[in-house]
Amino acid sequence: MAQAAAVQRSATAGDTRALELPNAISSVPTARHAVAHDLHSAGLAATLVDSVLVVVTELVSNALQHARPVRLTESHEGVLLRWTVVNRHVLIDVTDGGGTGQPQLQHATPAAPQGRGLAMVEALASHWSVRTDNGRVTVQAVVGP
Repeated sequence: MAQAAAVQRSATAGDTRALELPNAISSVPTARHAVAHDLHSAGLAATLVDSVLVVVTELVSNALQHARPVRLTESHEGVLLRWTVVNRHVLIDVTDGGGTGQPQLQHATPAAPQGRGLAMVEALASHWSVRTDNGRVTVQAVVGP
């Protein structure tokens, strides 16, 4: 099984961190752990870190479940997670190989088994967007105090 690339140093202002995640749902806890450790080490408030972790969970899960993987290295495919701390805000990017449609906000009924992920992202992020470049789709969110 492919392993996620290691995070080697703590987040500092403007420093973009990146994590290559194998194309497996088991990558979600790996992503959460790496981001949590990094942001706590940077001294960010626990409530902000908690909000970032919900957004990371939703974006990585969505990419793994609904999109094609991207080639990360010669040996494996998956999704790319990046995060940057700027002025107590965290910019989160998740890049995948795209799916059958663009990620979009859904209005799930209470009985629907899924479809709430981007609604949670919208509730927690000050801004989120989707961009496509060379067959790759990146969902970006900004979470701040």
